[in-house]
Amino acid sequence: MKKIILVTAILSNSVSLQAFSFNDVKDKVESSIKDFKKFRNPSDMSAKEMVETMSMGVLSTDLITKAFKQALKIGVNKAVDTLGQKGGFMDNPAVRIPLPPPFSQMESMMRAAGAGDMIDEFILSMNRAAARAAPQTAGVFVTSIDDMSFNDAADILMMDGSPATDYFKRHTREELKILITPIIIKEMKTNKVYKYYDAVKEIADPMVKSFAKMTNFMGMAKKLGIKKYIPQDAVNIEEYITDHTIDAIYFMIGQSEKMIRTNPAHQTTKELRKVFGKVMP
Repeated sequence: MKKIILVTAILSNSVSLQAFSFNDVKDKVESSIKDFKKFRNPSDMSAKEMVETMSMGVLSTDLITKAFKQALKIGVNKAVDTLGQKGGFMDNPAVRIPLPPPFSQMESMMRAAGAGDMIDEFILSMNRAAARAAPQTAGVFVTSIDDMSFNDAADILMMDGSPATDYFKRHTREELKILITPIIIKEMKTNKVYKYYDAVKEIADPMVKSFAKMTNFMGMAKKLGIKKYIPQDAVNIEEYITDHTIDAIYFMIGQSEKMIRTNPAHQTTKELRKVFGKVMP
């Protein structure tokens, strides 16, 4: 249906009632036929040509980029609002921060030894810290979005899923990580993450050493050449929580982008309506 509408509009423009000379009309019709042939063979067109043809030249790279940035900013605001609520991380299985390695590999053993409450408190403290930190990261995310330039904007527009978010993630993750880590550390201290982390580590360390001694596990691992793959030290807890917090925000931004692309009710600005309303199904 969209193809028929497009062709009709193109040909209508070609024979409009404006005062064209015969040559003007001839050139316009030839150009329209050329565009129509391209449209019938989209595999012969670049993403930019396809976008321009489908939108009759309305969508420029600048407009698409502006819409992307608006969509991402809307996603950031929704993400930090949702994640920053009480239980924003803990009550959402999609973003909940789990017990880190190497503790996760021996959780059952530690719980059997009576450390279940301590493990639960540790997990809760990590998720509370992330929830408290998330709203404070909004400005950092928005600034990164403002500073971005989208190469191949038309290509990103024509992709399925949440490609603008994926592009944002690829081009900003490491910089965001550096900027957000101090916020995470501050909230980790406030929410006693280090206290519970040290307590769990104190329980886990003797178990690891005892297990290794009884079974000569590390010796065997060394002989087999797999020692380097065995977690011997606790994870860098600041990096662990920072990574999970950033991933959670990216995840929520991606969910928002999908809604904007597919649901007109979420296309709340004229730019979003022009870009996603014209090209998206």
